[in-house]
Amino acid sequence: MSDESKIKLVPVRVFRGGTASLDAELARNVLAEEGIESILPGDIAAETIPVLEVHLLVREEDAPRAAELLEAYFDTEEESPAPEE
Repeated sequence: MSDESKIKLVPVRVFRGGTASLDAELARNVLAEEGIESILPGDIAAETIPVLEVHLLVREEDAPRAAELLEAYFDTEEESPAPEE
């Protein structure tokens, strides 16, 4: 059995809505910058029918780090500078 057949892919994030494909591709680039490979199996269908979900898949061993990176990138609010008085 080859090493490729032993690789288990797991969803690390699901993107929905009109910008799902764009957001998923951005997330894929964020992970690639950190050396984490990923795939987007529903990306083409989501461009055609924007109500579909796009699942971002990574290797099982990369999932915890990938989730952490994506949470930091997408889920943290940037602090605005304090208004000047």
